[in-house]
Amino acid sequence: MSNEDDGGYSDLAPSVRRKIDEAFDSAVLSSTPYSVFQPRTASNHLPPGGFLPDDPSPGRFVRDSPPPGGFLPETPQHLGTDRGEVPTDIPLSLIPVALQLLNLQPDDDDVLSVFHNAASGWNRHSTSEYPQDGLVSRRDWRAVCAALLDPGLARDDPDMDDASSPSDALTADVDEASDSGQDYRESDSNMDDDQNSDDDSDYHEGGFIQSKRPAGEATSKTVSKTSRGRGRKASTISSENGSEAETGLSGQQKKECRAAFALFFPDAPDETLDKARIRIKDVTRAAALIKEKLSAEEIVDMLEAFSSSPDKSVGLEDFERMMVATKMV
Repeated sequence: MSNEDDGGYSDLAPSVRRKIDEAFDSAVLSSTPYSVFQPRTASNHLPPGGFLPDDPSPGRFVRDSPPPGGFLPETPQHLGTDRGEVPTDIPLSLIPVALQLLNLQPDDDDVLSVFHNAASGWNRHSTSEYPQDGLVSRRDWRAVCAALLDPGLARDDPDMDDASSPSDALTADVDEASDSGQDYRESDSNMDDDQNSDDDSDYHEGGFIQSKRPAGEATSKTVSKTSRGRGRKASTISSENGSEAETGLSGQQKKECRAAFALFFPDAPDETLDKARIRIKDVTRAAALIKEKLSAEEIVDMLEAFSSSPDKSVGLEDFERMMVATKMV
């Protein structure tokens, strides 16, 4: 199923991906209502009555062949035939159980609404144990969990790539800030000597010779390291922001963007739109109003493409950039 690892799942650290899949599998495999995991003994298939089988009627030398299939209850495909098989779908009613295994809130309306939307197209596969229960595919489960866990667990995982690890970027910032603070203290303690000297370096106690750096060099270096730590996506967003700053939007274009943005928040006052952010529940609600089916993966990808926030939500400025990129204004 590696070809379907979309929605940001493939960008997560291996241990985070493993936790997401283990929660999915554990919730399905540990659910007791499924008869597929009950031991199949001979008594399960004996006809009712006594414990001695009836004698076959005389005169038949060859037993009639039973019709193919039907003597064993068919098991739902998404559950597998034994515990060695990997389930491909999870009943909607087991989503809270799986969320708890990831230490996520099991009754979050925003998250559950996305899973409800993802399961709405799978009701034809409902099982006899859950006749009204829709199914959520593993792919949709991964996409939503990637959006929920990426800002948190992925940051602390040691398997993350050094160049793209937010923790490394944060460490680089702290180190640079520490260096800058040390430079400031040293330059402050030697301010009198600096004012009377034209030399580009000072001799400090212990024989350490430190060259002066132009003002703002430490800050520039910190920003550079932070940008590298955020990866290609941050670089793309920065480039787009720079292009937007150069071109700008006219007053009429900003007004049109704001009006379209407000459609996602029908009950919100206009003055609150500057701080409002479009999240997965808002896209789900809007898609339902126009009767458009969107999978959880599509919703996450849509938000992630234009979001400048770690939680993949879209603010007004992000929305304006999206409107420009899609030539809506």
